[in-house]
Amino acid sequence: MKVIKTWNFPGKLNMALDMVLTEHCNEPILRFYTWARPTLSLGRHQKRVNLDTQFLRENNMDLVVRPTGGRAVLHWDELTYALILPIEDPKAKGGVLQTYLVISECIATALRKLGFDARIEPVKRLKAGTAACFDAPSSYEITIDGKKIVGSAQMRTQKSVLQHGSIVLKQHAREYAKILMMSENDLEGRLSGLCEYQSITLQELVEKLQNEFENVFGKSEPFTPTQEIMELAFQREEEFACREN
Repeated sequence: MKVIKTWNFPGKLNMALDMVLTEHCNEPILRFYTWARPTLSLGRHQKRVNLDTQFLRENNMDLVVRPTGGRAVLHWDELTYALILPIEDPKAKGGVLQTYLVISECIATALRKLGFDARIEPVKRLKAGTAACFDAPSSYEITIDGKKIVGSAQMRTQKSVLQHGSIVLKQHAREYAKILMMSENDLEGRLSGLCEYQSITLQELVEKLQNEFENVFGKSEPFTPTQEIMELAFQREEEFACREN
């Protein structure tokens, strides 16, 4: 399993790099990353979402569209992971939910070893909710005290599977609601961040997560994206730009 760590990339580049790696995947790839500035990412099927674009501009926040589905995520004070698998990998063959479960077990186990009471939600059918990903956990997502702590999304092609997600350190419910023109009450008590339970550094979190993924997906090998991969990602950035509503 190749392990890639990229810090503080712009939002469009983060999404483009995930997509390019997915298209060039021939073995498991685990990527950890952060964002250059607070960024709202919309699921690729979120065609019409009411956004406070003035608030985004005034607060120097980015806006992107993910290659995966799901609902809007505010990437801010968090760690993002991406796991990419060849479609023929045994962990990918069980279907969307089975792959979700395998990945969630890796994340939840890592969090428990760090001292967090992380739980994996059972399979459920969610009612139509708000535009916010973190207003409720879906099947096999991770919670602490019933509050969503990790939000993930998956896509599949004929060649590969990409699942990426946000592991929240500090939640920004007020700003999250403001951007989506929601009441903060719609999110109150529904999401949380790891730092609300105990102190943890990004380095500690990455190290423990990498160990658990390695136990399931094979020995890790540090990998730096080649110049060719990065050039392809730069060329694809505009595919993930979001035109303000």
